[in-house]
Amino acid sequence: MIRFSDYDEYMETAKALLGSYDNVTDLWEANDCVNAALRIRPQAPSTWLLKSQILSAVEDDYAALAAAEMATRIAPESAEAHFVRATVLADLERYDEALQSIRQAFSSLTRSDSDTLMEDLYFEKAAVLEALDRVADAEATFESGLCRCPESVLLKSGLEPLRRQRVASSLKVIQGGG
Repeated sequence: MIRFSDYDEYMETAKALLGSYDNVTDLWEANDCVNAALRIRPQAPSTWLLKSQILSAVEDDYAALAAAEMATRIAPESAEAHFVRATVLADLERYDEALQSIRQAFSSLTRSDSDTLMEDLYFEKAAVLEALDRVADAEATFESGLCRCPESVLLKSGLEPLRRQRVASSLKVIQGGG
């Protein structure tokens, strides 16, 4: 176990381990660092969000959800906390709850939130809608996202397969295969 005396050192180490892990041992070491940071600042929502991401990476989705929910309890106005919660709910295939959390995240966005968070929200919403087989709604969500973030490679990469699928479906009907 790495021992630091400073919250920021634990957090930076955990982020570095998560960002470049080679094996699950690195992720558990990151989790140990986050736990140490939580002992120093148990009410820091960013620490709970990092813990959620680490637990998602080790595929402990229920624990990841608990950590994300803790962050939303501490910071109910945090768009990022609602976004992370939504991603975990989607991993658990709890899509209606994920959409609700995404709506909360959108309504909590502030000017200080990054454009990347907005892109991620649109992408996650479209992915959830597609998982619910609401392909037209997913496509519309990607298009709305591109209106807000016109240079987004992420949103363009998500929209393109849906457009190809729609075109392929219409050609199949035209050719009499449908």
